[in-house]
Amino acid sequence: MEPLEILRNEHGLIRQFVDNLSLAGEKVADGERVPTEFFANAVLFAKTFADEFHHTKEEYVMFVRLAQKKGGAMDGEVESLRHQHEHARGYMSAISSALNGYDEGNPIRTSDILENMGAYIVMMRAHIHKEDHVFFPMVADEFSDDEMAQVKAEFEKVKEKAGGEKFEEAHKLIVEMGSILQHMN
Repeated sequence: MEPLEILRNEHGLIRQFVDNLSLAGEKVADGERVPTEFFANAVLFAKTFADEFHHTKEEYVMFVRLAQKKGGAMDGEVESLRHQHEHARGYMSAISSALNGYDEGNPIRTSDILENMGAYIVMMRAHIHKEDHVFFPMVADEFSDDEMAQVKAEFEKVKEKAGGEKFEEAHKLIVEMGSILQHMN
C-alpha cells in the first residue's frame, strides 16, 4: 500500500472514531448516560492510534519532507497542522482528566467532556479534510516515486516501532465503542 493510501485509510478509521464521539455527545447532551468505558476507549484510541501512530507519520515523516521540499515556503501551514495535533492531544487529555468525575456523575466533569469532545470533533473533521484535499494532493504532485518509496520505508519503521498491528487494534476499539453505544438503546 502506498503512503498516501495508508494515511487516507487511517483517516477513514479516525472519521469513524469522530462519528462515534459525535453520537456519544448527542446521547450525553440528551441526558443519557454513556458508560465511562466508552470515553476511556476514546482516550486510548486517540493516544495510541491517532497520536502516537498516525500523527507520527504525518509530523515526523510526511510533513517534514514536504516542508524541506518546499524550502520553507510551507513552514507556516505545516506548523498549523502540528498545532492542531497538539490541540487534539489537549482535548483528549482534558477528557481523560474528567473521567473520574464523570463516572461519579459530576455535571461539571460531564460538561468538560462534552466541551472538549465537541472541539475535538469540529477540529478533526476540518483537519482531515484539509490534509486529504490540500496536503496529500500536494505530496502526490511534489514527491517522486523514489521519495514516496522513502516515505513508505519510514512508515514501516514507525509501524515496527509501534509494535503489533495498530490499525487492527484501533479498528477493534472503534467496533467496541460502537457496540457500547448500540447497547444503550
